[in-house]
Amino acid sequence: MANEGSRFIVDLGDFKLSPLVEKQVEAEIRAIVLRALAENGFGGDPRVPQARVSSPIWDKFPGQTLGLWPGWPQGEPPGPLSSGGAGPLTVGDHTLITRALMEHPMQVLRYLPNKYKSTNGGRPSGTEVLQAALQVEQIDDYTKAKIRAVLDLLPKLEEAQAAAPQSVKQAVDGLRQQLTNLSVEEQRSLLRDAGTRSRVREEGLIEGMEVAARMLEDGRDSIYSADHSFHKMLREERLSAKASAGDTVSVVSSADTIGATVGGAVGTAAAGVGAGPGAVAGGAAASAGAVIGAVLAWIF
Repeated sequence: MANEGSRFIVDLGDFKLSPLVEKQVEAEIRAIVLRALAENGFGGDPRVPQARVSSPIWDKFPGQTLGLWPGWPQGEPPGPLSSGGAGPLTVGDHTLITRALMEHPMQVLRYLPNKYKSTNGGRPSGTEVLQAALQVEQIDDYTKAKIRAVLDLLPKLEEAQAAAPQSVKQAVDGLRQQLTNLSVEEQRSLLRDAGTRSRVREEGLIEGMEVAARMLEDGRDSIYSADHSFHKMLREERLSAKASAGDTVSVVSSADTIGATVGGAVGTAAAGVGAGPGAVAGGAAASAGAVIGAVLAWIF
C-alpha cells in the first residue's frame, strides 16, 4: 500500500465562531503547519536564501484548505519556507527581531545617530533602532529581511494612527495605564480578559490585543525571561531603579503589547497592511525602542 500524506480536517458542524475568531484560528492553523514543515526539514534552513520549496503539495491546496498558501504558485509561502524572509509578518517574527536586538545591543548602539550617544541624547525611535540593526553584521540576513518588512509598514501605520478616531486613542491610553507594572503573565491575562475586551468596540483593537497576547506567549521563555542574557546584563551592574532586571522585562513587554495593540487597530485602516501584520510591526518597533532605551538608561 502506498504511503499517504498527512491530512487534517476541523469541522465544527453547526457551531459558528465569530469572524474574528475564525481569522485567528485560520492564522494559527497556517502557522502550525508551516512550523511543522520547517522543523522536519521541508524547505531547508529558513535563513538560507537558496532554500526554495519545490513540491506538488502547493498545487493541491488553493481554495481547498486553510493550511498553506492560497494562490500558489503566484507568490511564495510565508515565513520559514520562503526564499528570503518575505511573506506576512507573524508573531514569531516579532520574537526573532527582538531577540536579535537583545543579543547585539552594543552593536546596534554603534550605528545609531551620534546624538543618542551622550547623557542628554534622549531615546531613539523604534524606526531608528531597526534601521541601525540592519547595519549590524552579526544579525543574519533572514532576520534583516523581517526588519525591512516591519520598516516598510511603519510609515503606513504612523499615518493611520495620526488619523485614528478619538475612541481608539482613549482605549489605548486606558490599556496602557492598566498594563503598567504588571508581570508578563498578568499582562497576557488582561489582554485576554473578556471584561477588558467588552469595553473595546473596534475590531482591529481587539485583534491587536490578541496578537499582543500571543507575542507574550511566544517570547515567554526567551525575550520575556529574566534569565535572558540581556536582562542579566542589566541586573549585574549598578542600575537605576527603572533599569532593574525585573523592570526591563515589564518595560519591554508593556511596550510590545501597546505597540501591537495600536498596530492592530490602525492596521485595519492602513492600505495594504491589515490588523495582524500591523500588530506585529507595531510591536517590533515598540520592542526596538524599549530594548535600546533600557540599554541607554543603563549606560548613562
